[in-house]
Amino acid sequence: MNSVGQFLLQSALRFPSKVALVDGDRSFTYTELYEAAARVAAGMRTQGLHPGDRVAYHGNNRWEMVVTMFAAIHGGFVLCPLNVMLKPAELEYILQLGGIRLILTTSEGEANVRALQDQFDFEVSSYDDPAGLFARWMSGPPGGPEEYRRPDDVVALFFTSGTTGNPKGAPLDQEFINHLAHSWIIACRYTPDDVYLVMTPMFWAVAPIHGILPIVLAGGRIVLMNRFNLDHACVLMEQHGVTALFTVPTICTMLIDQKPDALKRIKTLRVCGVGGSPLTAETVEAFESLTGATLLNTYGSTEAGAISREMLGVPRRAGCAGTPGGTLTMKIVDENGQPVKPGTPGEIHARGFTAIKGYWNQGRVDPSLLADGWVNTGDVGVLEDGFVRILDRTKDMIITGGANIYSAEVERVMALHPGVQSCALIGVPDRVMGELPVAYVVCRSGHNLASETLQAFCCERLSNYKIPRRYFFVDALPMTPTGKVQKTELRKLARDVEPLTEL
Repeated sequence: MNSVGQFLLQSALRFPSKVALVDGDRSFTYTELYEAAARVAAGMRTQGLHPGDRVAYHGNNRWEMVVTMFAAIHGGFVLCPLNVMLKPAELEYILQLGGIRLILTTSEGEANVRALQDQFDFEVSSYDDPAGLFARWMSGPPGGPEEYRRPDDVVALFFTSGTTGNPKGAPLDQEFINHLAHSWIIACRYTPDDVYLVMTPMFWAVAPIHGILPIVLAGGRIVLMNRFNLDHACVLMEQHGVTALFTVPTICTMLIDQKPDALKRIKTLRVCGVGGSPLTAETVEAFESLTGATLLNTYGSTEAGAISREMLGVPRRAGCAGTPGGTLTMKIVDENGQPVKPGTPGEIHARGFTAIKGYWNQGRVDPSLLADGWVNTGDVGVLEDGFVRILDRTKDMIITGGANIYSAEVERVMALHPGVQSCALIGVPDRVMGELPVAYVVCRSGHNLASETLQAFCCERLSNYKIPRRYFFVDALPMTPTGKVQKTELRKLARDVEPLTEL
């Protein structure tokens, strides 16, 4: 098995003068991208970093982050993408869990990172500093060969929250990424002629792991979008002759509703992956009729790559997320963990080449945190004639615009307000965003909270997408006999309220 670092090297040898990466006015050939990655990897070594040490990029999409990713792979370091939307209080646990040694940040988030520097042993430098580490490394001497890595060596560490709201480290190793990249090439039939638009943030696994690495392995071209903008996305697709991309149902709906004429003008689009939340048959039909491209539904997770997916040239079933992937074994189990018969709903578990072998714990992969190697997705699905249909989630999680909101985390923040006695967060359906977060709050005696007060409190402590869109103040929350909040009852109440408006 070739190492993941060989992806870029092989394409640089096959297509030395071909443009590999475009970011606005800046572009790199495959040779230039490989040499830049090798230089930056050499620079990281001069800072005392060794194979296995964790390095992070932090910001919105830009070419420097692509170079950093390949430099980390080249040098045998573990890449830890950090969400630039997170506030210091949200980053604190991640930094403690990850043991990150170096953070390369941007002007958007530098203040948040530096606010924590005294608490943790890491170095910070900004891509925007012309005299900073990255700028010096880019102009430094040529780098050496790639660091040798074993199949089970970790390439990237992504932080994904669980039902407790505390982040968990999902380590993706060489074997995981190698198999996943090849599976994407097979599913989408990527070739050196493909031009791939990166629309999703590089601090989520989709863009770097499911997008950039497979396209580089195939020898295609990467076009970066700094952050998603509907008009700019259409311009880039037309300007660069984009043939492939990965998106979320929210963006598909926005394009269909707001940019139908622009979609009709884009003649090069060939195949689009989509995932992150349920996808309706109506959305697929509308998107494909406007673009002529095939929209391939994918179901997976950070921990378990593509659990099921649609593939070009393979039969599809409307409303389903394809068939179980060949790199994974999937099972659907009941509440006792026993496999159910086809056609019976249950919780989806997965293990295999493109599933993590354990969560990150005290600087290493800990397999004891997975039961017999199975990743518990927390999703309820059913197998229909070999096709996977996602029905519900057992995790108390809200998906808005493809991003995960973990209710426990938001509830914990709201509960810090002295006027809040108890609270609960639920998701209500929204045609464009999929779901929007709504809070039910019980005030402490003697307090008369206003929505604006609690909104301001949350804005100081949470990323924008996690903040409730509406607050309902109630005398009591519906409870079960065991003292748990009955969120199903709250969802019933939410169905009867007026459409949501921004506070």
